[in-house]
Amino acid sequence: MSAPVLGPALALGAAVALNGSYLLQHAGSAHAAAITPLRPLRTLAALLRSPLWTLGAITGLTGWALHVEAMRHAPLSLVQAFVAGGLALTVPVAALTLGQRLSAGERRALGLMVLALLGLAAGLPPARAGRAFDPLGLAACLALLAAAAGALGLRAAARGPAVLGVAGGLLYGAADLAIKALTGLPAPLGARGAPWLAAAALATVGAFFAFQRGLQAPRPLATIALMTTATNVSSIAGALVVFGDPLGRSPGLAALHALALALVAASAAWLAPAQARLSGASPSGATPTV
Repeated sequence: MSAPVLGPALALGAAVALNGSYLLQHAGSAHAAAITPLRPLRTLAALLRSPLWTLGAITGLTGWALHVEAMRHAPLSLVQAFVAGGLALTVPVAALTLGQRLSAGERRALGLMVLALLGLAAGLPPARAGRAFDPLGLAACLALLAAAAGALGLRAAARGPAVLGVAGGLLYGAADLAIKALTGLPAPLGARGAPWLAAAALATVGAFFAFQRGLQAPRPLATIALMTTATNVSSIAGALVVFGDPLGRSPGLAALHALALALVAASAAWLAPAQARLSGASPSGATPTV
């Protein structure tokens, strides 16, 4: 498989694994003790006692590994768009498995997502396209995302768990940007990569606690939808601004890809609630047990 095609293919695989892991983790953490970053080991131990959550964690780590590998073969903005496009695969599969029907609007969003991905696949840019990133610009972007996430986290008690979804998404977006910086370094574990490795680790840990706490809510719809949207928006915007990801090799392709990115974002925002709704459903309309 050629490199321009390999990146999006890996991203779609990552999307299937990541979206499946959200559903498993919600089911597994619903009855666990309240998640708190003040007691990280106790929190993790409580979650690992749930077989469903553990399966979700393994699935999520698999998706994360595929996501990182995808970033080695394609620009981050393209990878993130295809990760968001994975909802076009996971939502109908979940609906079929659970015996649920998608609404007419959700079916239109699926069709729109497929068209958008086909548009992005036209004239795929090479893996190393884009200018070398500015370390100060990346650091400023990461600091801005972390500050915004921290401010939202402080307001979570008053605004509800949905705010934690946005905070987690911003931090996951920051982690994606830091990891993308590592993939472009000849020695990512060396001195040049150390700051971005630390930033990726801290952002991932913060995102984990924020998102997992939000998933414990009885209705995770808003948490999943907002986390997905915040991750996509922050990472794609950062990729375009910090890494200079190209929209296309010609003005026509640039316009097509810009439109496709907008359609991906709109479709993902439409489909994420459907995915979250299905996470609370059970096969053949039976009463949910979680």
